[in-house]
Order: sequence, then C-alpha cells, then structure tokens
Amino acid sequence: MNTEGCDVEETIYTVCAVAGGVLVLLQVVLQSLGMFAETDFDAGSADVDMDVDMDVHTDVDGAEIDAEGHGNVFFGVLSFKALCAFAALFGLTGLIMVTRSNELFVRVGAALGAGVTGMFVVAMLMRGLARLQSSGNVHIRNAIGKTGSCYLRIPGHGEGRGKVTLEIQGRSMQFEARTDGEEIATGARIRVLGVEGDDTLTVVEN
Repeated sequence: MNTEGCDVEETIYTVCAVAGGVLVLLQVVLQSLGMFAETDFDAGSADVDMDVDMDVHTDVDGAEIDAEGHGNVFFGVLSFKALCAFAALFGLTGLIMVTRSNELFVRVGAALGAGVTGMFVVAMLMRGLARLQSSGNVHIRNAIGKTGSCYLRIPGHGEGRGKVTLEIQGRSMQFEARTDGEEIATGARIRVLGVEGDDTLTVVEN
C-alpha cells in the first residue's frame, strides 16, 4: 500500500467526517432553537435547485447552480443538510475502510455508497417533514392573496417548480410553487393566486 497516498486519503476522509458532522450537529442545535429552518442549500444568494433536464445553467452571484427540467426527480435532494450528511458518512465510512481494505476502489466505493445513501435518506426525510408541516395545523388555502418572496427560482410557464417563503397564520412558511407567467428569480416578491394539489402554490411576480 502507498503510505503517502493512504495518508492523503485518510486526511480527506477525516476532514469530510469532521466538517460534515460538525455542520449537522450545528444545524440540529440551531433548528432546536428556531434559528435554522431552511431545507435547501442557501448561503447568501447561493442556491442548489435540481429539477433534471439537459439544460444546465450556472450563474455566479454568490454561487447559483441550477440543473432544471420537467421531472423534479432530484428536486430538493441537494439540500444543505443532505450535503452535510453525505460528507459526514463519506468520511466516517472511508476512515473505517482504510483499516479494513488495501484496495483503493473498495474504500472509495464504500465511502461514496454510504454518503449517497445518507444524502438521499436525509433529503427524503426533510421533504416528508416539510409536507407534514405544511399539511398540519397550517391551512395552505389561507395563503391565497398573500405576498412573499421567491426562495428558489421558479421556471416560467409552468415548466417546473421552485419555492417561496411567506407568512401564513403568524408563521413564516416555505411552499413549493409554480407560475404560469414568466420565470421568477430568487429573491423576487411574489403574490399567491391559488393552490394546486395539497402543497403547491400558484404565484406571480408581485
């Protein structure tokens, strides 16, 4: 085994495990104090919005990365919590595998597998919690006519979904949203026109 290469690999795993674990713990603490309630990666004006299509858009305004489309297969998967979970599990699994296997591809494969699995599990849990929150005590139809802001860019002409933030029943809430009009950029003011399904708002730029 290449000792120097193994040391570098172990350092990478350690950094990922520590950084991911600390960030996950920090989010749990802040969320328990009501200071962290976002489910999608947001740093300044940084968004990760994955809708799946062959059209990839990159915009540097802080850091915005969009892969948009019509399937919504990965919508919300690359949330900040999910990415932190990936880093933590990737690092921890890699550190365990370093002591158990001499094969690089086995170690990396196991670490990646654990990280991706954790990322998807966390993403699905966050989506489930968000739906429970929006369908619990809060009646989504009370949002009709209210104004708020666009949290994740909403593709125009009903071609995809984004997210909006607005105050409803005295609480700041996030909902999935679509628009039949022009694309609505992140940060733009919106007005709710109606409700589609159980958890999606129809909005226009205000």
